Amino acid sequence: MTAPSRAMFRAMPAPVLIPNRPLIARLLLLFWVAEIAVGLLFVAAGHGLLRPAENGGAIVLMVMGVVLSLAGVVMAGHCWRIASLAGNAIEMTEAGLLDRRLSARPIAWEAIDWKVIFNGRSYSLQMNIAEPARSTAGIFWPARALGLFSRVLRQPEFNVPALGTGLSADDIGKRMAGFKPPGV
Repeated sequence: MTAPSRAMFRAMPAPVLIPNRPLIARLLLLFWVAEIAVGLLFVAAGHGLLRPAENGGAIVLMVMGVVLSLAGVVMAGHCWRIASLAGNAIEMTEAGLLDRRLSARPIAWEAIDWKVIFNGRSYSLQMNIAEPARSTAGIFWPARALGLFSRVLRQPEFNVPALGTGLSADDIGKRMAGFKPPGV
């Protein structure tokens, strides 16, 4: 049996509840739906330009349209989740982190490795979730799709979005630090 560590005796702070503020997400949802429409128009235009003598521009136009549409679908799904959420967006308790825009169930603090990242223009709170908590958390498909992109960029997989909270990523990170310091 090992001796109890100092971290085991650290008192958990009072629960932190961050309400959902969906106005900006609702406005962005319109933008992403418009992007899907523009992407589909690109695909249709490229298809209309396909001819035997065509030199590849139609294919490029179609590929651009597919990429725009796919990005629009993922981001529209993300914004829809925020825009349709009733109640709190984020709950931080002794049981773990419940970001209702990310997952259906709380994620234990022991399974979360998080950090606030500055990308040159803005901050984001990004985290990796260890198994088995990752599989049992019920992570929604837009977060999983965005996670694929983050992994390609060699960043932590999941993002705790500031969108819909009225707080910055740094503010959310400061509230999380009481429950589990970054990288611990």
